[in-house]
Amino acid sequence: MEFKIGKDVYRAGMMSAMTQFHVMRRLTPCLVKMAGLAGSGVKLKYDEHGKVEDIDGDLDVVLTPLANALTAMSDEDVEYVFNACLEVAERKQAGGSWAALRVKGVDMFDRLTLPVMLQVAYHVVRENLTDFFGELPSLSGMEGFLKAKGLLG
Repeated sequence: MEFKIGKDVYRAGMMSAMTQFHVMRRLTPCLVKMAGLAGSGVKLKYDEHGKVEDIDGDLDVVLTPLANALTAMSDEDVEYVFNACLEVAERKQAGGSWAALRVKGVDMFDRLTLPVMLQVAYHVVRENLTDFFGELPSLSGMEGFLKAKGLLG
């Protein structure tokens, strides 16, 4: 999947299944803390280029759980996720060739700032993990068992 950040075009590559598992394992506590945001009522308004131009609603409702979730992650987990994402991402070069953003933990570009890294990581995670929950087996056949164990209301 290609995406643009500033003037540069990037491409999110595919992680191995095992790397996807380890990234999901590290992000799950963060995502669980943010799960309640779905019903927060905060809506983003986009311009014709897909950039956020306004936010409708109380931004603190989003920022506080996001900040809490991110600060709860260990440095090691954050670095693992960033490294895994940046290792499979590329930037388009003049002439149309692609160059890796990171090779064996070393950044290949000086302009790899925090905002760029966050956006690249977001796109790589989105490309690699959006199908994760859709691939899990349905629990509907286990409804009676879960109710009997007191795990389902």
